[in-house]
Amino acid sequence: MKTKNTEMFIAWIKFQRRASSMQPFFNFNLQFILPIFQQRKLKIFDYFGKGIETLWMLLKRRPKTLWVQLPPTPLLNIALIYKRFFNKNMIIIADCHNGLFSDKWARFLGNCSTLNKADLILVHNHVIERIAIERGVKASKLLVLETKPAYKNTQNISSYNLNIQTPWILMPCAFAIDEPISVVFEAAKLIPEIQILISGDTRRAVGIHDLNKIPENVTLTGYLSEDDYESLFIQAHAILGLTTESHIQLSVANEATGFEKPMILSDTELLRDLFNKGAVYVDTLSPMSLAEGIKTAILNKDSLAEDVRVLKIERNKKWEMQATRTKEAIKKLSLQ
Repeated sequence: MKTKNTEMFIAWIKFQRRASSMQPFFNFNLQFILPIFQQRKLKIFDYFGKGIETLWMLLKRRPKTLWVQLPPTPLLNIALIYKRFFNKNMIIIADCHNGLFSDKWARFLGNCSTLNKADLILVHNHVIERIAIERGVKASKLLVLETKPAYKNTQNISSYNLNIQTPWILMPCAFAIDEPISVVFEAAKLIPEIQILISGDTRRAVGIHDLNKIPENVTLTGYLSEDDYESLFIQAHAILGLTTESHIQLSVANEATGFEKPMILSDTELLRDLFNKGAVYVDTLSPMSLAEGIKTAILNKDSLAEDVRVLKIERNKKWEMQATRTKEAIKKLSLQ
């Protein structure tokens, strides 16, 4: 079988902005492996199918360097099995999203012995770096690579037409347990003059969030294509991102920074540190605080947008420094 000297990034997801945004710098072959089954009770079969597809892809392309997006952790197990039996010199880079170190995944991580078998382990901020070390990740393999602000594609502005005459904000949503949807609904009732659009696959809300009683000024768009999503993002007056977890970075905030949009964010130390300009911070569990924050963001949207432009420049410079250090680490591993 002919060896192909490629660098590959595999993620078991429909689309992920972080990987897409850093692809031009690292020049890896980006592969999103789509879900086979949506139901949670069939997750094990979904992982099995993705595992077979991943293994076949690796056998066919034989990359020299493989990036894997975690969670889910079974993807790393597949990569390690492939490396052990078929490509012992392959470099494995684990790109660890913050959720990997949450309680949900803790039982799979254990003392991080499996994760430590990766050649390089990337985390997205210094708060998670500290948590990772506390959980048992080897500091010698650990690097911080924050998420690069999203690429702004202005050509998509007309692909998703809206007929909203009042101010409106967009809340991109995964309907995860840390996203306080009920608080958003209560806040919406306090500001009927403002529309709130919530994008995302509502099937993920089953068993977690009650979507039966939606205020009149809230619209669920469902899952959108990339073009429609970006179009909606560009047209929004402000972007809303909330989490009840103090260590969550909010990928939507990186998208808002890239698209130069004002933000309404949960008031956490991490989010204030990473997004210290162009944002209004709110008490995540207070409908009143959220309603006031939304009104403030819309009232000051022009000045906030200007602040986000400055933030975007600063974060891009910082990211390029971290990315260069990461690329140097990969090169060093390849020479060993």
